[in-house]
Amino acid sequence: MEKDYLTEMELSEKLHVSLGTLRRWRLENRGPRFRKLGALVRYGEYDLDRWMQVQPSGGASEIERIVPANERRRDVRIRRAG
Repeated sequence: MEKDYLTEMELSEKLHVSLGTLRRWRLENRGPRFRKLGALVRYGEYDLDRWMQVQPSGGASEIERIVPANERRRDVRIRRAG
């Protein structure tokens, strides 16, 4: 049977963040959605996946890695104030 919920420690290890960071995120209403079961805190796998999908990402796109910057076509429109 697949595990549906993660403990604080499991999530901390999975995201490579400290327990303190997870606890601060909860206080600040940041981070993945959590559930309180009495004194226990649990994170749903589904909620974690959804949260990860909406996090900003960076780095070069695939085309930027393949085509050098000076060879890329620029389709930028400049808007003039006035």
